[in-house]
Amino acid sequence: MIIDAHLHCPFGKMDVDELKRECEKILYEFGRSGIDKSCVMHCGGYGTFYHDAAAQLELAECLVKIIEMFPDKFYALLTLNGMLPANILIGALDKYIVKGPLTGVKFTIQMNARDKRLEEVARFIEKHDIPVLWHCWYKTTHKYPLESDPRDVSYFARKFPRIRILMAHLTGCGRRGVQDIKDCPNVLIDTSGSQPYDGYLDYALKALGPDRVLYGSDYPCRDIPTQLGRVYASELSPEVREKVLCVNALKFYTKKGN
Repeated sequence: MIIDAHLHCPFGKMDVDELKRECEKILYEFGRSGIDKSCVMHCGGYGTFYHDAAAQLELAECLVKIIEMFPDKFYALLTLNGMLPANILIGALDKYIVKGPLTGVKFTIQMNARDKRLEEVARFIEKHDIPVLWHCWYKTTHKYPLESDPRDVSYFARKFPRIRILMAHLTGCGRRGVQDIKDCPNVLIDTSGSQPYDGYLDYALKALGPDRVLYGSDYPCRDIPTQLGRVYASELSPEVREKVLCVNALKFYTKKGN
């Protein structure tokens, strides 16, 4: 079994036919590469990163529709615009995750992980044991004003040690990023980000252990077979490879009480 822990669906609005077409494209790629299931989240290039409250709810409804159409193929993650008022975000979390079919949360570039404006939302996430995927990257150019790097995520993780976090983009975070989260047992990392570089996966497994590394492709930004290649190219035991490819994702994307 293979679970892709980091995957996007390029949709911009509630259009059932468009959602179905895009999901069928993803499922075609699953068939080519032997993927059984994945998380699914909005692709930031469609629409705006800084969506308003109405667009936030529309994104959630799109994900609900995806789960209704393909209930056995996706774990849906709701991308939150952290700049929106906390009551709006908490309302969405309660309706669509705690009481609804969505699985977890995606934080991207809108709000830095250190920002105190996230604290009320974080306490709600912590209370309900909602898994969080956090976009993360060490950059020297083209960095968004409030984009998080691994130091920021490790700060948040220490402040909220009971929140389960999947730090995205092993290649973008690099060895330095792995060291930043090494002492944060509530933080895992996915293998996505840029093209595969030899040795990064082995370094992460050695530093963090096999229970804290998950395979992720970042499709459609990256090619699924190429990203799988970084896992199969490493000399891993069958047990470790199984953890990276599916076991760790199954544990991470389990909702509280399920």
